[in-house]
Amino acid sequence: MAKRKTASKTSKKVELDFNFNKPKKSESKKVNKKLKKLGFGTVCLILFVLAVGVAGGFFGVKFLTRNDCFEIVGNDELTLTLDKTYEDTGVKIVAFGKDESDKVEIETNLEKHEDGTYSADSEGTYYIQYTATNLKYGKIFKIKKIRLITFVEPTEQEEIFNAGGNNE
Repeated sequence: MAKRKTASKTSKKVELDFNFNKPKKSESKKVNKKLKKLGFGTVCLILFVLAVGVAGGFFGVKFLTRNDCFEIVGNDELTLTLDKTYEDTGVKIVAFGKDESDKVEIETNLEKHEDGTYSADSEGTYYIQYTATNLKYGKIFKIKKIRLITFVEPTEQEEIFNAGGNNE
C-alpha cells in the first residue's frame, strides 16, 4: 500500500528587485525569442501605437495649455506720491484653460486699508508679491510675480495742482 503524503502550507514572499543594471545574457535571449515569436508586423504595430500615444499626449497638452498665462494686470512698476493710495489691479492666471485668478496669495510690505487700497507712510520702494496656489504655477513651476511701487514726497507744483490752483 502506498503512503499518502500530506502537503504543508508555506507562503512565499514576493520580493521586487529593481535592478537597473545591464540584463543578464539569459534574460536578453528570452526577450529576443519572445520578440521573434511576435513577428515583425506586431512589433511595428506596437511601436506605431506607442508613437501615436506619445504624439497625442504632447499635442493634447499643448492644446489644453495654449492660452495659459500668469501675468500682472497693469504696470509692473509704479511711482506714486505719499498722499495717494493704490488700488491693486491684481494678476491674471489661466492654467489648463481655466481662470484661476482668485487662487492667488498676496504678500506685501504696504499698509492695506479696509476698502482694499494700499498706502505707505514714508518714501521708498514697496512690493506686492503674487504667488499662485494652483497646480501648474503653484506646485509644478512655482512662479511668483512682483509689482514694485515707489512712493515719493509730493512736489510743491503737485500740491498746488491738487488744490485747484492754476499757477505754474
